[in-house]
Amino acid sequence: MTKVRLIRNDGAVLTVDATDYSVNVTRSVPVMPVPVLGERYAIDLNMVTADFKLNVILADDDCASIANAPSAASANIDFSALANADGGTRQAYMTSGAVSVDDLHGNYFEIESTYTGENTSRAPIRIQFDSSTASHSDTNVPPTVTVGIQGITTDDGLAAAVKAACEAADFNPRQVSTTGTTFSSAFTITVSNGVLTNNARLTFTQTEAGFGGNNATPVFNKGFSSVIPLYDEFAGGSNKSCRSAGDKLQDLIAYVGNASLLGASGSALGGRADPDDSNSLIEADVSLSDKQTADYIVGMQIPYNSMITSTSANDDYTERNLIMITGRSDANQQDALANNLDVGVVFDPTNKYTGIAGTVVAMAFNYIAGENVYEGSLTFMPVDFIVGS
Repeated sequence: MTKVRLIRNDGAVLTVDATDYSVNVTRSVPVMPVPVLGERYAIDLNMVTADFKLNVILADDDCASIANAPSAASANIDFSALANADGGTRQAYMTSGAVSVDDLHGNYFEIESTYTGENTSRAPIRIQFDSSTASHSDTNVPPTVTVGIQGITTDDGLAAAVKAACEAADFNPRQVSTTGTTFSSAFTITVSNGVLTNNARLTFTQTEAGFGGNNATPVFNKGFSSVIPLYDEFAGGSNKSCRSAGDKLQDLIAYVGNASLLGASGSALGGRADPDDSNSLIEADVSLSDKQTADYIVGMQIPYNSMITSTSANDDYTERNLIMITGRSDANQQDALANNLDVGVVFDPTNKYTGIAGTVVAMAFNYIAGENVYEGSLTFMPVDFIVGS
């Protein structure tokens, strides 16, 4: 069976076994018959609709043959926007907003590690701002990171300062993880683009994987109330990755039945021949709340065997993912020869060569008592640019 991968908004993948599938592409070409002459005239405005109908089987994972490892919980703090979105739009934080270091001085937020969350006697890690200095420091009772923010005026500068201060902190002899006393023994920090400015979002990932890392932090102190940045609490930690057929059905019910995008995904008004070129006037891969939009399906990867892109001298197959190029592109940028990315490429909704952007619009499944599989169908509709609210 064909292993079809459905891509969630947070990058997670649900793999389903397709017994067969059909691709339906309809091109709208209005035809007008001409009286007397019997001729027919038409206008082709390149208006195309498409959908994929997949017949699939959901079966238990073979836990012995996969890496059934626990996953780590993570949380995000985006210093490019305020958490308060009055009026329906995100308000800028520091770079283009009204927040200053004086507003942050003395305020703090706390995060709970897997280790500190196991016992209420273990204090969470506190991260506090100090506008009187540009130097960072730490103390161990309670475990506190002091971030020197003197002179900082930009979102990315603030995020960089928090990252640097945390990664240098050591709360010795107070333990904050099973293995150590340093901040880095409990969390890793990665920087990514925020919803309004680049390099302003910090992702804190628990070093100790498992369900125990899920918790309701970060928590901000009362003085932070008017300047709390956009954030998501720790989630995504699990003790195993192996799923039953029923688990997969439940996931699909959630993904299709009540998923929210709360942002935009894809690209529009242009071509995707070169994702680094400014052919597309609009490109977006933005969610206003990672926690609420994580499970929205934004793409699909269907593998197939290709000869024309194979580098083998024996005309062996190489695997590729089906793609659907739209927008301004040349003929040689959208055929089988142009599809030269490996089947394992990470899906990117703004790069058409990594798979098919779109979402699942319908599902139907049957269950027969005594069986451990679910048989059903999925309808996936390719969409270049989608906005959700």
